[in-house]
Amino acid sequence: MNNIKIFIKKNIWFWPAIGAFFLWLVMGVFSHNLNIESFLSNSYAASFLAIVTLGQMLVVTSGRGAIDLSIPGVITLMAFISMKFANGQNSNLFFAVLIVLVIAVIIGILNSLMVLFLKIPAIIATMAMNYILTTLALLINKNFLIFDVAPALQGFIQNRFLGVQIIIYVIIGLGFLFVFILNKTPYGKSLHALGQNYDAAKLAGVKIIRVEMLTYIISSVMAALSGILIAARVGGALLGMGDAYSMETVAAVAVGGTLISGGRASVVGSLVGCLFLALIVTAMQILGMPVGVQRMAKGAIILLVIVIGTFQQK
Repeated sequence: MNNIKIFIKKNIWFWPAIGAFFLWLVMGVFSHNLNIESFLSNSYAASFLAIVTLGQMLVVTSGRGAIDLSIPGVITLMAFISMKFANGQNSNLFFAVLIVLVIAVIIGILNSLMVLFLKIPAIIATMAMNYILTTLALLINKNFLIFDVAPALQGFIQNRFLGVQIIIYVIIGLGFLFVFILNKTPYGKSLHALGQNYDAAKLAGVKIIRVEMLTYIISSVMAALSGILIAARVGGALLGMGDAYSMETVAAVAVGGTLISGGRASVVGSLVGCLFLALIVTAMQILGMPVGVQRMAKGAIILLVIVIGTFQQK
C-alpha cells in the first residue's frame, strides 16, 4: 500500500490517467460504443496537441513563470507557409518542411533573445511575437488560394499500421525521445536546474543562454511541425487555427504534473494530459453541451485535477 502511495505521489499524471479512463468508459456506455477504436480516435485527436505540448513543457520547466504564447501564431503561420511551398505536391514537400523549420528556429531565437537580453518576461515577449505572426498570417490569407495537401502528408495523417494511426506511434516515439533528453542529456539536467533556481544554476556554471535559447527553439519547432500536420488534417490553412493551442498546452502540462513554477517536467504526464483534454471535449460533444458550457466545464475539471494533484504532492 505504501508503495502505491509513493508511486502516486511521484507520478501526478496518475489522476488525469484515471480521469481519462473514466471518461472513455462513460462515453462508451452512453454512446453504446465502448471499444478500442473509440480510444484510438481520441488518442489520434490528442496527438496534434501532444506535439505542441512537449515543446511548451520545456518552456514551462525553464521556470520564472515562462509560457510560450507565440504557439498559436507559429501554428497558423507555418500552416500557411507549408501549404504555400508544398502546393499539394510530394516533390515540394521536403523543401516546404525545411523552410518551415528554418523560420521556426528563427522565431525561437528571437523569443529567447527578447527574454535573455531585453529582459522581457517570457509571457510578454512571446505574446508580442504571437501578434506579429498572426498579422503575417492575416496578410498571407488575403491572396491564399491553395487547398491541396501533398498526398504523402495526407497519407501520413490518415494511414495506419497494425490498426493504429501512424501519428500515434510518432507521439510515443517523441515521448521516449523527450524522456531521454530530459533525464540523460546535459541540456535536460541543466533545464531542470535552471527551473529550480536560476541564480544557483548560474553560479553552478549552467550555460543559461544556450539552455534557454534551445528551449524556445524546440518549442517553436514543435509548434511548426504541428501546424503542418494540422493543416493536412483539416485540408488547408485557416486563420485562427492555432488559437486554442496556447492555453490547451498549458493545461495539459499542468494537469500532467509539470510544475508551472518550473524545475520539474513530466513527459508521460503531459501526454496523458493531452488525452484527458481530448476526452473531455469528446464527452461534452456527445452530451450536446453548448460551446460556452463546454469551456466552463473543461476549466472546472482541469482545476479539480490540478488541485487533487497538488494535495497529493504534500
